[in-house]
Amino acid sequence: MSLLLAACLVTVQAPELLDRTLAIVSGHTITLSDARTLLVLGLVDGDAVDAGVLQRLVDRQLMLIEADRYEPPAPPDERIEVRLAEVRARAGGEQALARVLAQGGFTEGRLRAWVRDDLRIASYLQQRFVADERREDLVADWVSDLRRRAQVVILPP
Repeated sequence: MSLLLAACLVTVQAPELLDRTLAIVSGHTITLSDARTLLVLGLVDGDAVDAGVLQRLVDRQLMLIEADRYEPPAPPDERIEVRLAEVRARAGGEQALARVLAQGGFTEGRLRAWVRDDLRIASYLQQRFVADERREDLVADWVSDLRRRAQVVILPP
């Protein structure tokens, strides 16, 4: 009898949502916590996680996949360190950065890889597209073509 009473008194908690998948780009997942962390760190432009930010993250992943195919040289460690110092400063220092990374499920290694990949993408774009007045349009057309050829799934909110 007391076991039955104890079972009745147990409250059932609703499951807690740990994270949400926003998109899958050719097998690579973009999560809500990724997007929020990258916004806070200034690694993606935007004010809030919205369709524009998600599209920039999808486009970045498509460009990274394409850059990986052609293996641009790894950026020098000094350039990575300069960018990491900029991120640290934007975050408000080492401790603030550690808090942001922990809240978003990022590690220092993952942040370093993100910065390195940003620099690799920039190098690839510089190598592939001539720096002239048409460059921005050419890159936009190329990314649009990448979107058409890739498997991109944007999940509903």
